[in-house]
Amino acid sequence: MMSQAPTPIVMLSQFDWQTWLSMFWFMILLEFPRYTLSALAIFAASFTKKPVLTARERAYLEKLNITVVVAGHNEADAMGRCLRSLGEQTRCIDEIIVIDDGSTDGMREMINKLQREGQISMALSNQVRSGKPTSCNAGILLSKGDIIINLDADCSYDFDAIEKLIEPFVDPDVGGVTGSIGVRNFGWSAVAAWQSIEYMVSIALGKRAQNMLDIVVCVSGAFGAFRRTALQQVGEMTTGPGEDFELTLRLRRSGWKIRFAADSWCFTDVPATVTSIMNQRRRWDRDALRSRFRKFRDALYPGRRKFQLLEAAEQIEFLIMNVLTTLVFPVYIGWMFLVFGSAAWTILGFIALFYLLLDTVGFLIALRVTRRYDARMVWTIAPYLLTFNLYNGVFMRLVRLYAYYEEWVHRRSYQDSYSPSRITKQAMTY
Repeated sequence: MMSQAPTPIVMLSQFDWQTWLSMFWFMILLEFPRYTLSALAIFAASFTKKPVLTARERAYLEKLNITVVVAGHNEADAMGRCLRSLGEQTRCIDEIIVIDDGSTDGMREMINKLQREGQISMALSNQVRSGKPTSCNAGILLSKGDIIINLDADCSYDFDAIEKLIEPFVDPDVGGVTGSIGVRNFGWSAVAAWQSIEYMVSIALGKRAQNMLDIVVCVSGAFGAFRRTALQQVGEMTTGPGEDFELTLRLRRSGWKIRFAADSWCFTDVPATVTSIMNQRRRWDRDALRSRFRKFRDALYPGRRKFQLLEAAEQIEFLIMNVLTTLVFPVYIGWMFLVFGSAAWTILGFIALFYLLLDTVGFLIALRVTRRYDARMVWTIAPYLLTFNLYNGVFMRLVRLYAYYEEWVHRRSYQDSYSPSRITKQAMTY
């Protein structure tokens, strides 16, 4: 009579601690410390009382002139919604500059009409498409505000978003501030639902953790504010790819603080198909690799003039937790099957269940900390937690791995279509 194979639970219970460590080292050493421990720290910090602005600080903020710069290409409908959202803000916006980037959908005529009606301060138009960075630079050059807020045309904003976004500028050392970004089209597809969960955890929790450690590294091009004097010191946005990330790194290296305004909310539509999310993330990952390890690689060299310990620590954290985990992941999976054979399926299934638990904890903590998402959204996206690790832990890692290959082998960021080639060719090569 054949003996029955042990159940997965029985099989796993028979392993000693050395075997357990050999099976789960990837998760224990590279995943758990970064995501789960930081989430728990944010959860604990959420019970502390938030500092309240003093009357003097509020008076200072009221005296600041605020300029909003919005550039768009063939976004007439989206621009209309964006401007209506800005018109509902609790904080007075002193100047709104809108740039039509070579549109063919009537956007130029629309913004000229809005200027004549007094709804915006300035309407600019490029004869041909020049890319968002170039368009925004033109608006910033002509702006008059003490604080310049750069927005995407396809976003909408909470009524107090601008008011909350500028609050960190009470600190004169703050040069840039980024706000929270949520997903507006969460119900369109599984891809959009997964990104909703991703944004909740990576932005609502991840950015909070970065803010606590003073390592906020990207003022989003969709929703970010800059102090004019900081921009005057470091220069305009680069016309190459990854302009928001690259500008933020320049500000940090020049001594300016970057802050995250957690209670300032922007909502956007994310890519809703597999192809579109792959294209977006490949571009983001290529740009990050190019900026970090080509242009700003000297952050890792102690002997260089620009060396700063905090910047080096952040670069090393990215190198280990992003690059290394991406490169090691397929090796880890192959090693599992090589060592454990068919039992690797059982082990990976157990790991998937553990990740589901961690994802659920992170999701619940994000809900508790942000208190911004309504019940309809929560119940819509919650079922996708069951497959979220397949998206975030497997699919996105493979996309990132391919993006790294594209950049280091083929330097694909240099042929990116985000800005027209005639513009990117004039950008500084590094």
